[in-house]
Amino acid sequence: MPPSWTPSPAGTPEIPGSTPDPIATSSPAVESTDMVPSSPTGLPSESFQIIESSPTSHKFHLTIFQTSNAQSFYKAVQREHWLLRTSLPPGVWVKTFEDRLDLLSVMIEGPKKTPYEDGLFFFDIQLGLDYPRAPPLCHYISYCSDRLNPNLYEDGKVCVSLLGTWSGKGTEVWGPSSTLLQVIVSIQGLILVAEPYFNEAGYEKLRGSQQGKENSRMYNEMVLLKLVQSMTKLVSNPPEVFREQILSHFYACGQRMYHRLKAWMELSNDYNRQNSVTGQNASRGFCLTLTGLLESFQKQLQQLTSLSPAPLAMDGK
Repeated sequence: MPPSWTPSPAGTPEIPGSTPDPIATSSPAVESTDMVPSSPTGLPSESFQIIESSPTSHKFHLTIFQTSNAQSFYKAVQREHWLLRTSLPPGVWVKTFEDRLDLLSVMIEGPKKTPYEDGLFFFDIQLGLDYPRAPPLCHYISYCSDRLNPNLYEDGKVCVSLLGTWSGKGTEVWGPSSTLLQVIVSIQGLILVAEPYFNEAGYEKLRGSQQGKENSRMYNEMVLLKLVQSMTKLVSNPPEVFREQILSHFYACGQRMYHRLKAWMELSNDYNRQNSVTGQNASRGFCLTLTGLLESFQKQLQQLTSLSPAPLAMDGK
């Protein structure tokens, strides 16, 4: 391997002066500010909105209940709304509904320097019968087969200790002072990470080993393939509740995502052609598969950019 191609901990090349590596290399600290999309500028933030009607496509649309303590429920809802309106981190959008205050729809942009960068991820939430004594119900909306993260299941399960779907203790589990904002921040900062392979139960002990590096690299290759596949499907048929934000996001960021992945893939291909052993580089099979997926993604982006007028720009794009 040439001296200037120093392999990152996740096993992908970092080339001085090149496009940043899309398969990022180290797990982010939750408080790291460079891992999330840039802060909104320009137009007033509309990251949290209360709209008139809940969509019939919402996972919990047909789950209707009468709370046993209406006063406690609505007081907790007011607290959640205030926190969401004032404290949402960049890269998160939340909508709730006048006719169903127990339901929320959440969209999270993949943090920078992770394999999820520029992707969008969706969750349907219900503040259930025993809320706020019990955690909300959370359903992940998958746009691909199988999993692109150990904590996000194709059937919608979200493994987070605050939701009671993963082991935890102390403040890691739901309590009287827990909030929906904490759940959202946990998904953004602890699930959509640079090396999701190590989120799998028992795999953390492999961190730093050669086996762990190689397994993490291969897992991130799978993540990127499923991400491009998912985003292609999303652009072609965006859910109505976030349709405007989705189209605006890809109008502003889609080509950046495409060219970043394409440039990195071409650098890997060039190295593979010059060396009989792929070493720390992306595998040939991955590059071949990604080529086809990127072509489909680009076709969807071209259809989007042909729209006139352009979608309303999202904050900070």
